[in-house]
This record gives sequence, C-alpha cells and structure tokens, in this order.
Amino acid sequence: MSLPRLAAGIEHLLDLLLAPGLCLYCGCELAAPASLCRPCAATLPRVPQPCRSCGQPLSTGQDTCPACLLDPPRWQGLRAPLAYRPPVREWLRQLKFDGAQHFARTLCEEVTPLLRGEQPLPQVLLPVPLHPSRLRERGFNQALLIAQQFGGALGIPVDSDALRRTRATASQSGLSAAQRIDNLRGAFSWQPQQPYRHVALVDDIVTTGATADAICRVLHRAGIESVRVWAIARTIRD
Repeated sequence: MSLPRLAAGIEHLLDLLLAPGLCLYCGCELAAPASLCRPCAATLPRVPQPCRSCGQPLSTGQDTCPACLLDPPRWQGLRAPLAYRPPVREWLRQLKFDGAQHFARTLCEEVTPLLRGEQPLPQVLLPVPLHPSRLRERGFNQALLIAQQFGGALGIPVDSDALRRTRATASQSGLSAAQRIDNLRGAFSWQPQQPYRHVALVDDIVTTGATADAICRVLHRAGIESVRVWAIARTIRD
C-alpha cells in the first residue's frame, strides 16, 4: 500500500473513532457513541423509593416493605434502579433477543453510579448463567455483559464459571410465579475455584425473583453468607 493511501486509511479510521455519537433516544449528537444525552437519561423510568429487599416502590418512609418484613427474600439486598417500562423494556428486549449489545453499556452507565454506595461491595459478581444450548443459540449472555460493565466501573472481579446452569429450562416468559419456581428446580450448580463469602448476582431484569431465589438456595447451601441481587431493571407491581 502506498504512503498516501495508508495515510488516507489512517485518517478515515481516526475520523470513525473520533466521530460523535448519537443519543439513542432523541438522536442528538454526543461525544461518545451508543449513549444518552443528559435530558433523555433524566427521563428514564426509575423505581421511586425502592424497598432495599425486593426493589418494589415503597409507599411509606420505611426502607423495607411490609411484605419483606413478614417474609424476607433469600437474598440479602436487591438493587434494580430502573423500572421495566418503555424505553428500558424495549432496549433490554433488543439486547437479549436482537443482539443489540450496545444497550448493555448505555444502561449500565445510568445504573452503576447508584451501586457505588453499596457497602461493603461484594467480593465477586456472578452473572446469571445460560445453559450451554441457549448460549450457543443466542451467541452471548446478556447478564455477563452487564456484570463486566459493573465490574469494570466498580473494580469488582467477575466470575462466569463458578455458577452454572446444568439443566435447560423453558423460557420464564408467560409462566406464573409458581411455575417459574418449578421450572428452575435443580437448574443450577456451584463450582467455585475460590472461597467466596459475599457475592452479587447480576441479571438484566428481575421479575418475580424466582431465578434469584433458586440460585440463592444453591449458594447459601454452599456456605455463601451474603447474596445481593443487582440488575438493570425491575418489573413493578401495579
């Protein structure tokens, strides 16, 4: 390749790298690609005054809802700052089913600052695993992408091998809460290489909490003292 052509190629590459991005919501120009402008980020649906145990909105000044006080979940805390409503719902669906992986970074940029106040921070992040057959079909695990974004920003290692899905399960979509629990029975195993005690389980969405509950059963039986659940979004009860 001649020097002029090489120089032109380098110049074109630099133009691509330095080109402004577009806000994923309103389309205005931004310094970084695949991101949100501040006005659009401020309009994302957030969970108002979430219960520290289940993530549902609170109607009182307490930090834990009456349901969790009466029947605490198996995990020791849950943070899913965004409500599973438009546009978050559509973006997470595109991430999971259409391979739009840039939404993982964009949404994590909005959620991560709200996780910095979690003390103590977990030793490790555990992405909710996919069964190998589902992973081959989809090509990636969206929970791992999210865990890597959280881990990189917060300085927490990610272990994608310790927690495994050993049984292929039917999709949770459309199942009742009881059916979700039955669907996940015996679906996970724990094979760590290090003696973790305080972990955070990472997923894209928390719906009924059946997946987190099934995994917590396995982790607590193995001696894990504290399991927190971190996700992008939470379905909100009407």
